[in-house]
Amino acid sequence: MQGFFLLVFHSFLIVQGMTQMTSLTTAQLLTTRRSQKLVQAPGPNVEQLQQMLAAAVCAPDHSALRAWRFALVMQPEIAAFTDLAIDATRRSGREITEQKEQNTRKWLSTVPLLIGLAYKISHDNAKVPEIEQTLSMGAAVMNIQNAAHLMGFSSYWSTGLGTYTDEVPEALGFDTLDYRFVGFLAIGTPITPANPVQRPDAMALTTRWRP
Repeated sequence: MQGFFLLVFHSFLIVQGMTQMTSLTTAQLLTTRRSQKLVQAPGPNVEQLQQMLAAAVCAPDHSALRAWRFALVMQPEIAAFTDLAIDATRRSGREITEQKEQNTRKWLSTVPLLIGLAYKISHDNAKVPEIEQTLSMGAAVMNIQNAAHLMGFSSYWSTGLGTYTDEVPEALGFDTLDYRFVGFLAIGTPITPANPVQRPDAMALTTRWRP
């Protein structure tokens, strides 16, 4: 029963937040996005997830390589995937302390959805160097995050969980000879409201060229 009331409470927070969002333009809404690591159920439903991924494949894509790839890990399989990622990281020679392992397991125990992120490398492509392929993948991930935000969810892009091992990407179907794995998105309902973040003045980072 307590869990039910928590779900209702967090649903209320989302509705309240979306009500406040309706007075903002889409461009203004995008400036309210921030990463939130601590999320819980409910996560996106099938239709919402499809919309997020549809936004992803609208990213800039030189030569229409269509290189983006996504792998879904959902509850209750996230616990088993956590085991795999921790073991693979240790086998790769990277240290995971007992405290880090506990923190990772606690975090992922409430995450309803992980999206593994990769792109298919177009080797020796003189027209589209790999940096452009990487940028396209980054743009796709940002589109997912923005779409999730506009739906009232929060997301967190993690490059932990064995991202830089061979074993974890390959467990998700990404042979590291042909795919570049770039981490995971954790998506769900924020456990606590987001705190305001002080952003830099964009114009202070901008110059105008004149001949």
